Amino acid sequence: MDNTGKKKIIEHFLSLYGQGRWGDPQNTEPLNALLDMLTDDVEWWMSGLPHPGFVSKDEFRSMLAPLNDITDGPLQIVPTGWIIQGDRVAVEAYSTMKLKSGLRYQNHYHFLFELRGDKIAVYHEHHDTAHVNDVLVNITGDAGK
Repeated sequence: MDNTGKKKIIEHFLSLYGQGRWGDPQNTEPLNALLDMLTDDVEWWMSGLPHPGFVSKDEFRSMLAPLNDITDGPLQIVPTGWIIQGDRVAVEAYSTMKLKSGLRYQNHYHFLFELRGDKIAVYHEHHDTAHVNDVLVNITGDAGK
């Protein structure tokens, strides 16, 4: 697959974040589609709070459940920079999401993806953990349990 194809896979993956309210049990299709883009043995790693380290697909799904109570719209992730080398794709991005409290969740990211065919086998997410704590964890009361 050429770099354009690899970029399209990652763009589609990131766009799925903007297609629904993640904690809404009535709108699971975007989340299911996002998780289907991952290999069964995906190496999914997230920095810091609320859940540091490696997570499974099921753990990620459960992490999103409380968001319906606090969000007032989808999480939009906007890529701002790309580096593609072999099957590895690095992306810098920012996000925004409106919260019911009137606050906005706005974070910055560095993602590292590794593709195996047309599936994502590695997903590493670096983000501003202090912002997650200040805006999301303090609202939900979830301190990474």
